[in-house]
Amino acid sequence: MKYVNANELLMFLKPPITRLSVFVAETVDAALMMCAEAFPRLEEEYQTTIDFPTFKFQLLKTMSEFIETCRIQNEESLKNPRGHIDPQRYVNAHINVSIWPKHLQKTNGENFFVIAYCTAYGDILFRYLLDSGLKQEIAQQLASQSLLSLAKWIDANCIKKCNYECIRRNESNGYCALCTFMIQPLPCPKKKEISYERCGLSVEEINCRREETVIDKVMN
Repeated sequence: MKYVNANELLMFLKPPITRLSVFVAETVDAALMMCAEAFPRLEEEYQTTIDFPTFKFQLLKTMSEFIETCRIQNEESLKNPRGHIDPQRYVNAHINVSIWPKHLQKTNGENFFVIAYCTAYGDILFRYLLDSGLKQEIAQQLASQSLLSLAKWIDANCIKKCNYECIRRNESNGYCALCTFMIQPLPCPKKKEISYERCGLSVEEINCRREETVIDKVMN
């Protein structure tokens, strides 16, 4: 991951770190890569200042709160990811499935969750662009384009490559899986870098995939 580090994840993702936490970390990092490329162009075109670190903070906080709310409310789309979602729920959420990537147009739980997640991302981006001085219609247009760009990234990576792995196994332990994706690995409880209590995991749930360093091999 390029823009999200281990300390930030442990600050915003409430334990336990699950496969759904992995989904958040990867998609937030993907969104930040897109924004890092787009923000300088927007600043030049609209003569404004868009503070990337502040947006990053707000995005991590908002998306972490989004999945925490889903957990607390036992979100139906996560309890039964491949189950059918009542079309009325799409109507109530003002979702027009025809504008989304083809794989997301099937009305089931995992697709509904992805669309709701991307919409939440679009909402926070819209508010931040508005606060940065962009006109409402411009901020709305850019946010709408961006949430669809994130949906396309999810379609290409989380759906076509991983077959909804993190969403279908959303309650499974994701700590060690996430650690392998990090440039700066997550602290490892087996190496006494963090407590099991802080991770929200038991000894049995940790499956460290980190390659041992030369020092580790000598010490062991």
